[in-house]
Amino acid sequence: MTSRIDGLVADLASVRDDDITSEPLGSGGKALLTAITAAPAPTPAPTPTTAGGGLLGGRRRAPRVLVGAVAVAGAAAAVVVGMGGSDSGPLRSYANAAVSVHATGRTYEVEVKDAYADQRKFAEAFAKVGLDARLRIVPAPPGAERTVLQENTLHEPKGGMPPGGLSGTSTSIMKCPPGEEGACPLKVRLGGEMFLREGADIIIGRKARPGELYWNVMGTTGDRPKSLHLTGRTAAQALKDLRRRGFSVAFMFGTFKPDGSGQAWDAPPNWRPAGERRVTGAWMRSSNSVGLMLLPIKNDPQPRPFS
Repeated sequence: MTSRIDGLVADLASVRDDDITSEPLGSGGKALLTAITAAPAPTPAPTPTTAGGGLLGGRRRAPRVLVGAVAVAGAAAAVVVGMGGSDSGPLRSYANAAVSVHATGRTYEVEVKDAYADQRKFAEAFAKVGLDARLRIVPAPPGAERTVLQENTLHEPKGGMPPGGLSGTSTSIMKCPPGEEGACPLKVRLGGEMFLREGADIIIGRKARPGELYWNVMGTTGDRPKSLHLTGRTAAQALKDLRRRGFSVAFMFGTFKPDGSGQAWDAPPNWRPAGERRVTGAWMRSSNSVGLMLLPIKNDPQPRPFS
């Protein structure tokens, strides 16, 4: 059954379907091609505009869901280009999962959010804001957690130290508000020519994991802490006591003057002294390891030369 509209459309055709054969160069095909090419090109409809000439758009809109998807993709691409463009200069603020850095004038505020993060995350943030700095968060003994263990310039001044030296300021907020129990961010603020010109090298202590060696803990005379009660005892007595308490042991040789100056070096890991030798110092190396100091004698292992 055909409708009235079908009949009207059929009457408009100058070439019938049965005039077209399978031969592309037949008389029916040529007639159809001539009819198509001879027809005038359609004139596009005028594009509506506002009174001020702004474009409203004469094309049919794409489905709303597709427009939204395109817009989101474009925004994401713009962020990637903006953050990674090498010609845009350093950012004023940058943050990742480990740290955030914010520049205000010539002062940089650093907030450490994850003290156990990969150290490269800190370097990444400093590079993004154009700050030449190195931040290390290291395992520290009890009482030294959340403290600045070392703060210095990263480079020697070019051409030597200027007259009067270089000035610099730094402040740190390490203590947590009541109730946060050491979980709040570590905050450091750096400013002045000392850090901005020659770079900053900062080391902050964090709570050590069980068995993790404390950073840069060196042996000296006496007990640290005093509750060890090992100084003055024989090596055999000290070893027996520490094994009973579940501690491993590392030995060190050292000679010190009353003012604290002196020298010290590590014994080989598996080296053990004669049992009657006296311990001159003891200290905690980790939560389950103790260092013992001995006065060096003939035939003891000697310091390893620096390479």
